[in-house]
Amino acid sequence: MTWMNRSARQMLRTKALLASVAIVALPVFAFGSVDSQSTSNQFAGHTAPIEKREQNFDVPGVIDKILVKEGETVKAGQLIAQQDTSADEARLKSVELVAASELEVKAEEAQLAKDQVDLVRKGELIKQQAIAPSEYEEAKLAVTIDQLKADHAKEDHQKAQFDVAEQKAKIHQKQLFARVDGVVSQISTHEGELADTQHPAITIVKNDVVYVEVDLPADVVNRLKSTGQATPLPVRYVDEGDKAVWHDATIYFIKPEADAASNFVHVQLKMPNPDLRSAGLQVMVKLPDNIAGSGASGSVPSVSSTR
Repeated sequence: MTWMNRSARQMLRTKALLASVAIVALPVFAFGSVDSQSTSNQFAGHTAPIEKREQNFDVPGVIDKILVKEGETVKAGQLIAQQDTSADEARLKSVELVAASELEVKAEEAQLAKDQVDLVRKGELIKQQAIAPSEYEEAKLAVTIDQLKADHAKEDHQKAQFDVAEQKAKIHQKQLFARVDGVVSQISTHEGELADTQHPAITIVKNDVVYVEVDLPADVVNRLKSTGQATPLPVRYVDEGDKAVWHDATIYFIKPEADAASNFVHVQLKMPNPDLRSAGLQVMVKLPDNIAGSGASGSVPSVSSTR
């Protein structure tokens, strides 16, 4: 009797242990990778931003101002950060003053005009033998020197214009402007820090249209190519579950190299994103029945975004 009770207790423990293992294992199947959700006509992928700009300064220097915040919408050409340009601004005012002034040029031209009049006068006197020939030669030489001085003054004035342009370029190098319309995704520096020209200071992402990155069997890709790549492919977001809405995406790029191990080809789709959903979300790409065929057999490789 005691032996039977003990055996019954062991069986109960075994059943409880198996039940607990099943409960622990459930999430593995319910929340496995997206790749495991691929079916005969649906393939797992993810979205990527249509543009992503990791911007850094062109020259080293102390960052004076960061003019945006993470999550802020910016326009192309908008000033988003700048280094300390106080010394450069002062230098710019100085060269602008020189560039705007024509006093030196006018002074040299006036001296030239005066000596030209003197040369004409002495030319009349030399005809009358009223002055020594050397005086006339000196007058001619003075005009030549004045002409050279006037030309030099004009060159200096033109150089001052170039100095202004150069100084403005130096200031521009210390300013960071948004290169695309988008949203500030990350700020990797702070005011008062030294700008690192090798690493991005601010990252801007453009998400109004997104890429859909997906790997498809080679034979399926061939059938897609035969349609002229014009067939729109439905795409849904995984996190929307049963309430997901299918969105049309068009083929943008087919990688010219297949994965030798899986015989899959990377395909990049383009999809409007009017709700500005974050890039990087998991999606499912649905193939039309005439395209899917039997090409979905085999394991689905992890989706890459290399191009």
